Amino acid sequence: SSFYSPDGLEATAPVFSGADVPTLPSPLGQVLATFELFERLPLADRASIAGLLYAMLDFDRDEETFAKYDRMTAHELFLRVGCSERLVTDFLKPTLLVGLFKPPEELSAAVAMELLYYYALAHQDSFDVRWISSKSIAELLVAPLAKRLQN
Repeated sequence: SSFYSPDGLEATAPVFSGADVPTLPSPLGQVLATFELFERLPLADRASIAGLLYAMLDFDRDEETFAKYDRMTAHELFLRVGCSERLVTDFLKPTLLVGLFKPPEELSAAVAMELLYYYALAHQDSFDVRWISSKSIAELLVAPLAKRLQN
């Protein structure tokens, strides 16, 4: 998949499964695999995500800390941890719009970080899109589920 803006192609997501990419601990594998796939976002803007990585390690350590992150918006968090405006506008905001259908100004920081963790940081290949190629989704998933629910 790819990210497009009104200015054109911004980035292409890597495909990890089946690729000749070394499996590294998260987020090192993602950083290495995506380094050359950003077409327009300067390195300085990409590097500004470092503060967010610390927040992602911190946000769910206990209920009180999680509640603190849940009370602030994702946009507030991005500003507090030093993410560049361009990183937020050109990468983080579109990612959240696709994943949660809301901009960072309308999402809690905790919810946004859960999405980013699940899709981008949990495992190197968690970001890969998986396609079903043997049958249709209706045949492979929906029909067996419907049959089981009827029984």
